[in-house]
Formats: sequence, structure tokens, C-alpha cells
Amino acid sequence: MKKIYFILIMFVWIVLPALLVRTLQAQGYGGPLTYQGMDQFLLQSAASRGMGGITIGSEGDIAVMFTNPASLTTIQGMQISIGGQMSDRNLNQEQNYAPVRYYSNLSLLLEGKTGGIPDPDTSLVGFSPQDTVQRPYDNIGPNWSRSESSRLPLQVMLAVPVTLGRIRLAAGAGIVTYADLSHYFQNNNVLSPAILSQRPLPTLRPTDDKPIEVAWDQSMRSRDGSIRGYGIALAGLLEKYDLALGISGVVLKGSSDDSEQQVGRGSLTFFSNAFRADSVYSRITKTGTSDYSGFEFTFSGILKGRFVSIGFSVKPPNTITRTFDMRVSTDTSGTPLVSMIHGEDKLRLSWRGTAGLSFALRENLRLGLEYEYRPYESVRYTDFTGQETTPWLPASLFRVGAEYKITPWMILRGGMQGEAEIFQPEGNEIADEPVSYTIYSAGLGFLYKRFHLDVTYQNSDIKYQDTWASAISKNSTRINTIVAQVSYEFTFLAD
Repeated sequence: MKKIYFILIMFVWIVLPALLVRTLQAQGYGGPLTYQGMDQFLLQSAASRGMGGITIGSEGDIAVMFTNPASLTTIQGMQISIGGQMSDRNLNQEQNYAPVRYYSNLSLLLEGKTGGIPDPDTSLVGFSPQDTVQRPYDNIGPNWSRSESSRLPLQVMLAVPVTLGRIRLAAGAGIVTYADLSHYFQNNNVLSPAILSQRPLPTLRPTDDKPIEVAWDQSMRSRDGSIRGYGIALAGLLEKYDLALGISGVVLKGSSDDSEQQVGRGSLTFFSNAFRADSVYSRITKTGTSDYSGFEFTFSGILKGRFVSIGFSVKPPNTITRTFDMRVSTDTSGTPLVSMIHGEDKLRLSWRGTAGLSFALRENLRLGLEYEYRPYESVRYTDFTGQETTPWLPASLFRVGAEYKITPWMILRGGMQGEAEIFQPEGNEIADEPVSYTIYSAGLGFLYKRFHLDVTYQNSDIKYQDTWASAISKNSTRINTIVAQVSYEFTFLAD
């Protein structure tokens, strides 16, 4: 019997999620840890992030060479740069349940509020043993919160300008943090089958001779790591046409520590007019590591004018491969069964690009506008069984930022940028509309001789609701980030 139970658990925990294509576009119940975090690409420039992520029209900043390589043509001498970031994340989930017809105590049980309800006297007329108040067998509540901090090196870069006749060239190389893979999600009330998601209510009513069995679990998943990029960039300026073109390429390498856990909270048996909660001992833990590899190219161009510049940046499709080793510990009797999983999955990214305008409003004032197109509906994920899905959602994002040179040695920056997750909330009223939010930023730049110091603060507050037929989960993530970058330009000039 234990072997049968073990096989069923492994099927639900490992194989079944690979067959559910559409559920990958929402994360309300969590699901397995696969591609999470691989969409969290980083912009390495503190100055650009201070302007809301604007890269078109960037002057003398080599830290955008892998985002907008054409901007390398604006450097006047050999330049080196180093940068990093520090982030604080505060995550919260609050669950609320509405009473369900025929099972009024179910919402109180899932909210952890049955402790204050006395048991009825079943000896009285009209009461039966089924009227006993059902209570949890643990102290796990429905809500959770988590705070975490991280520090990441963003980039180390070097670029050199060269002039050949009427063509100004610049070449650069660097090591960057390409993506921050940090991820965490938790749900303390996972019901399988998901009876509270059935629509319309009331849920399908069982009978006393044919009750419905529902597993009640807590589910958690986390990932900690990053993907690095090792790359080069080359740009050229045709001075006759004021046209700059650039290309960059990065080789991607990275790793992460991964963890998943599913803890059995009980078994719920639903009868015609009542339900029963039974104790279940079950704990499935998956721990391991993932290694990432791939490459990425970027093409960009900038047409420069006296007061207005227009530019674009395009990234062709590329594939990121993840190789993982997981240790699975399944404990249903006090004696864990351990197995190993080794596999490989692939994420095929689609074309994506950015277009923007830069306005020189005054000699010391610049305004930037950018539009980013992410056709992520074409992103293809192939799991370790060979099953291919398109789990990501597309987005169109706008950015605006300004830079004001207050004195010859100080620059003030500010901006805001639209951002979007790759998933939608459960029960989303607008189908395939991803979770979206705004990042606000402010920064300062200091110039001392040939030294440049840029510091930026960014703030974002992500809020969304997962909605089922009789339940709501309110999710929020507040992120505060400080980015710093130091660069030095040598006296060697291109001309």
C-alpha cells in the first residue's frame, strides 16, 4: 500500500504538472520549480536605471554595451567600469475564504479560525457525530510573509575607442550578471482536487455513500542563484550620416540552488451535508542544483540629431538550457524514501526589442522615452520529458526618464518604467493579461576629474489577487534596490 501511495505522490508532484499546459501561466497554487526566475533580466547601468531604464541616447556609459551596443561610440577614451546592486524584498500572502454551501465550517478551517468554536453536544436532538467541528492537526495558518536581502555584482567592463578615417569604432568586453534567478512562492492551503476553483458554485455535491476525498497540503518552492554573461561588443559611427550601429554577444553560464517542499496537512472527506478532516503524515522534499548555459546577441542603432536622437535595440531568439540534479525525499511513514532525478529542460526565447527617442531640451537637460515589446507568447519551454509548452505571457512596456546636470560635477536623474511578470493571476478577469506594475527610480551622478560615480534607488510594489470561486489570495511584493557604479576614463582619446 505504501508503494502505491508513493507512486501516486510522485506522479502528482513530478509528472502531472508537465501535462497541465495552461496552468503554467498562473502561480496561485505554486506548481513545480522549472523556469521561474529566468525572466528576471538585469540592466547593468546605474545611470540608465536612474532614468527609468532608458538606454537610447546614453552618453559615455559603457555599462549598457550589452543592451544598446551602439552607444559605445559616445565614449571619448578608454574606460573601465564596475557596478553592483543591493536589494530588499518583502513578500506577503493573505488568504480569504467565503462560506461554501453545505460546508459552512470549511472556510473557518482553512482560515485557521475553528479554535474558538466549541464542539456541539451531539446527544441533543438534531445533532449527529458529523456535526463535530473539524480542526487542523497543525499550527500552520493560511497567511505567510517573508523578507530577504541580496547583493549582486552587476558588471565589470572595459571599452576602447578607435578612429579609422571617417569611421569611429569602439570595442568593449565585460562580465555581467545577466539574470537574477531569486524566486520564492508558498501556498498553505493547497486542495487537490481544487474544489474551491469549480465554477459555478455550489461545488459538485457528493453523497454520503459516495464521498469526495480531497488532499490538503502546504506547498513551497524557492530558488537562489544567477546567470552570468561573458561578452564582447563592437560599435561604429558613420559621422557623415550621424548613424551609430552596434552588435554584442554574450555567453551565458550560471547556477542556482533549488528547493521544493510539500507537507500534508490532512485529508478532507466531503459528504452530503458535512465534511471530515483526518490527519495525514506526508512530507515530500526536493533539493538540488541547476546549471544554466546559452548565448545571446544584441543589435542596435542610433540616428543622432542636434536636438533629437532615435534608436532601436533588437535581441534575436536564443535558447537557455538548464541541467538539474534533484534529491527527492518522500516520507509517509516516518521512514523517508530517497530517489534522485537528473534532467535537462530548455527555454527558447523569442524576438524582443526596444525603440526610443532622446530629446536634448537644453544643454544640460535630456529627456528619454522608450517602448519595449516582449512577444513572450512565442517563448517555448521544453521540460525534461520532451513536453513543449508556451507558458509565458506577452507585454508592451513604456519608460520615461530625465537627466539634469545641476553643476559641472553633479547630475540628477529620475524616471519610471512599466514592468510585467510572465504570469497572470488565477481567475484573471482579462484572459492572458500578465501581472503588471511600475518601477520608480531616482539617482545621482558625481564627476570628479576622470572618475564617475552613479548611484540609483529603485522602488516597486507588486500587487495582485488570485481569485477562485470562493477564495481570494492577496499577494504583494515590495522591492527596494540600490545600484552603484564607478567608472574611470583614461586620458587616451580616440582622436
